[in-house]
Amino acid sequence: MSLHKEDARSKKVVFVANCLLNANNKVREFARYPGMFSEVIQVLDHFGMGVIQMPCPETLYMGNQRWWNSRNLYDNVGYRRFCRQLAGQMADYMENYKIISYDVIAILTCDGSPTCGSSMSSYCEDWGGRPKEIPRTLINRPGIFIEELKKEITDRQLELPCVYGLAMDDRNRTNKEIISDFSSFISNLIVKREK
Repeated sequence: MSLHKEDARSKKVVFVANCLLNANNKVREFARYPGMFSEVIQVLDHFGMGVIQMPCPETLYMGNQRWWNSRNLYDNVGYRRFCRQLAGQMADYMENYKIISYDVIAILTCDGSPTCGSSMSSYCEDWGGRPKEIPRTLINRPGIFIEELKKEITDRQLELPCVYGLAMDDRNRTNKEIISDFSSFISNLIVKREK
């Protein structure tokens, strides 16, 4: 029998892409809000979720004045090794939570990001060399960091949480629409997990 009393913690945790909590790490011209996407936090708080802010590999690797990049430019040995190192730290948290039976509910990402896209990331075959503006497309592949994070979680035989990508790079969607979709997703996920 434990000598410790229970407290108010929910024992539910969500891992969140860095730029959802700090738009200052977005590449220039891609921030949709001044500081944090506070509506995301409001939804998580409504359901009693704790939040782990994942690092921003792009900012740590290339700095805040980096050029726009696409997945294929980041898809190299050095950047993958760097992302895998950061993914290892996130998996350490998850492994520690597993030991004490906390529930890692989800990983929230920014779809379209070459690094943190969940199911879509930017791609441009012709980028490289002299900087120039070239239309980029979205491909149905996760970003490099999310791909490495999934591998790290799987390699450790941890349960892979649901990975949800907010459509942050979709200029045809409003923040209100993005939050509405996210609220429905997290609500349905909580109901499903509590069954």
